[in-house]
Amino acid sequence: MRATSFSVMRRYRDDLQTMPWITLAGYGLLIVFYGLLISFLLPAAWQVVFMRILLVTPLTLIVAKDLACFPLSVARVKSAKARGAAWPLFLWALAPPEFLSYMRLDGAMWRGVFNWLLRRQHPSQPTGTPFGYLERGSYDTVICLVLVALIVELPVDVLIASVMAKTPEQRHMLHLIFGLIAAYSLVWVLGDRWHVLGRRHHILTETSLELDIGARGFGSIPLDAIVGCERLDESPQSWCMRNAYALHATRKLTPFDAPNLVLLLKPGCDVQLCLLQQKRGGDGPIFLYLDRPELLIAGIAERGTHCLPGGVATCVPAEAR
Repeated sequence: MRATSFSVMRRYRDDLQTMPWITLAGYGLLIVFYGLLISFLLPAAWQVVFMRILLVTPLTLIVAKDLACFPLSVARVKSAKARGAAWPLFLWALAPPEFLSYMRLDGAMWRGVFNWLLRRQHPSQPTGTPFGYLERGSYDTVICLVLVALIVELPVDVLIASVMAKTPEQRHMLHLIFGLIAAYSLVWVLGDRWHVLGRRHHILTETSLELDIGARGFGSIPLDAIVGCERLDESPQSWCMRNAYALHATRKLTPFDAPNLVLLLKPGCDVQLCLLQQKRGGDGPIFLYLDRPELLIAGIAERGTHCLPGGVATCVPAEAR
């Protein structure tokens, strides 16, 4: 019985360690949202106690995540000490990697806005065959919807501030807060647009597949590390369940669209990709969105792989060809 309890606890710890912070934050928001709906159905005498418990629940999730990731933080501190890092880096090592990656991503978005204002050119991409992901994708549509939503939100915020504020000072403060939130959102939209529109495609060279969707994801995959390339006509979750892959071990690089292609890597290889400014290695499947995924399948086949029927490319050793 005790061994079973420990195994269950280890499984929950591993789940918390592998769960992204943004997913945990989403769970916390869902708990608060549905808790607020439930609170309207409770008697007035119970609502105060229920609201206190409701506000503590997301904090409990954060504490549980911190405790589960504490051994990983200790390992990062030991690694920094072994490298002879300065003492401020020890504090950075204790922080969650997702937090540091968010800070880097935020800086990249601000740089993108300034580069757009200064009309700076994008860095050159490698020479090779381009495979676009914007012509048939929904990126431009999503950006337009977000911009329209930000414009429509301004008068709504003014109305909300007029209803919520009891004094002119509170109304001015709410106007300032809503204005800063809208301006910050606009920075991320314009910054991401500068990065993505400057790329527009992945590049297939003679030796590697160069992935690039701007500041949110990029990396290089050697062609000899790719053992399969196939069309994806279902969700990544369904594909992982059908092929017995852990979803947290996969990586996804799409602007906003659902993936329509999956790359299978050689077992044991360590392909490093930068996702949301955080490096992630491994040999798990990589999900992509392309305007014409069949062209990449054919391109990989031309560079040393054999394309099987049904839109699948698998590697064949040179001596067998």
